[in-house]
Amino acid sequence: MKKGKFIVLDGNDGSGKATQSRLLVKRLSEEGIESIALDFPAYDRNFFGAFIGECLAGKHGDFLHMDPKIASALYALDRVESSESIHGALEEGNLIIADRFSSSNQIHQGGKIANEGERAAFLGWLDRMEHDVLKIPRPDLIIYLHVPVEISLKLLLEKRAAKNQLLGSGVKDTVEEDRTYLERSHETANWLATHQPNWQVIDCSEQSVMRSIEDIHNEVRKIVDDAVRS
Repeated sequence: MKKGKFIVLDGNDGSGKATQSRLLVKRLSEEGIESIALDFPAYDRNFFGAFIGECLAGKHGDFLHMDPKIASALYALDRVESSESIHGALEEGNLIIADRFSSSNQIHQGGKIANEGERAAFLGWLDRMEHDVLKIPRPDLIIYLHVPVEISLKLLLEKRAAKNQLLGSGVKDTVEEDRTYLERSHETANWLATHQPNWQVIDCSEQSVMRSIEDIHNEVRKIVDDAVRS
């Protein structure tokens, strides 16, 4: 049996990862291609996913400024909880579509490190920790949805209320409050997109205006179609 494909959609905060993931799964189904949809952190499914939600809501101290190795380990443990089922599904030939995965650890925790050399060393450590030590499955393809920081911040303001309902009533996602952090995360993602062979980038804006959801989706679908056929 041919091994399945593991495809991740990731990107800046507010880039439409969840929307594009849902559209992709729906369109694949309409074309007779079944897939398994996942999203991370697994706030409502995994023990560590729920704990991460509490940390993001500020219930366990200053999570934003926690050492990136320690914070990364928490996110990785959330993925460990789901790793066995992902490995099994891939061995059975299934197509998996995930809204965020280990790439989010790279983007957001790497964004805490200003020095490029230190950041590259951290990303190497992170890759070893997740995929070699913890045996978390490595995605075959990561589609990175690129959105300029200014647009990302504007979209976050519009969507924060809905997201905070998941994190808990009356709380704020402290990670998204820090502009410098978002800008460094954006820089890290751009670095990853040019250094990682399994990354493909979609520019989600033109002249500081977001492209339509349908236009972005059509580009996502083409990239996925090429990956599935390979």
